Amino acid sequence: MSRPTHFTFPRLVGRALLRRCPWCGGKKAWFRTWFRRHDRCQTCGLRWNRGQDGFELGAMTVGVFITGGSVMIFLTAFIASTYPDFQVVPMAIIGAVIALVMPVITYPFTQTVWSAFDIRVHPPTRNEFLPDTPEDLLPAALTVEQEAKAIKSTDMWASPSGKGESRP
Repeated sequence: MSRPTHFTFPRLVGRALLRRCPWCGGKKAWFRTWFRRHDRCQTCGLRWNRGQDGFELGAMTVGVFITGGSVMIFLTAFIASTYPDFQVVPMAIIGAVIALVMPVITYPFTQTVWSAFDIRVHPPTRNEFLPDTPEDLLPAALTVEQEAKAIKSTDMWASPSGKGESRP
């Protein structure tokens, strides 16, 4: 049976929501503690940041959407349930507490969900894993052209032909 070169998005996100590696489903994934992370998955050896500068900005974006959405849902529910006599001070205090606590609660999940999204958009290549990674955890073998295309698609500075010329 051949291994897939990528998994379905729901499967990747499902694993990520359990704080597992989206690729292999390893329990520890990248986390030592709630806030400390390994550079590679402890099961399959996949690098967390995939070698891209600014990779963590995607995880921050996920966190901003979750936190902002939580605050907006709270504010809407609070105003709707107390209208027309809602109290601004308690609403502001509770909203601020939500805005401060949500990033702490969701930190590891934002990291794994962003990684799941990135894996789906840019499937990993074999060179992103450790050399001693078990064969069944590696992506299916790609042709040389597919591997080059996958590497090139993750490099935003790559030239159109891969030979270093500038874009028009």
